[in-house]
Amino acid sequence: MNDFTVIGKILKPQALKGEAKVSPITRDAMQFLTYKYLYIGEEHIKYDIDYCRMQDGFVIIKFHDINSAEMVDELRNELIYIDRSQLATLDSGEYFIQDLIGCEVVDNFNNTVFGVVTAVDEYSQVNTITMRKDNKEFLFPFLDKVISDVDVDNKKIYVIKDKLMEVLVDEN
Repeated sequence: MNDFTVIGKILKPQALKGEAKVSPITRDAMQFLTYKYLYIGEEHIKYDIDYCRMQDGFVIIKFHDINSAEMVDELRNELIYIDRSQLATLDSGEYFIQDLIGCEVVDNFNNTVFGVVTAVDEYSQVNTITMRKDNKEFLFPFLDKVISDVDVDNKKIYVIKDKLMEVLVDEN
């Protein structure tokens, strides 16, 4: 598993003094208020946080030593990461989306592989899994009636074939 988890994306400078407007990519954006530092970009460069606040569903962050709009603009569109050790503890039956990506979708009866998870979309009613097989994409809901077990350590999601076939949507 990766050592880092994406939690946001820098959109633009918020003010002249070096604040960054961030789009949170996490279920609980309030977690941003608890972090003392974050990592930015694919290089995972560590930045200390001077302060952070919520504003209209976005996170406004003032990073230490980032003191102008121009400096923030250089970070525009960069992803923000935390170390996995900073992640909140999950309840039973909860998973980090990044841990589901790349899992094989497998028949819980005979281990037939239906495809590989390429995306998970979060919706208020139910999360949706995008699965790819043979250059075709299929969608199905992340529901207990379809999924019998999730084994992120072995990158497998076990499904009940009959229930999967009832809800499967071909995206092609």
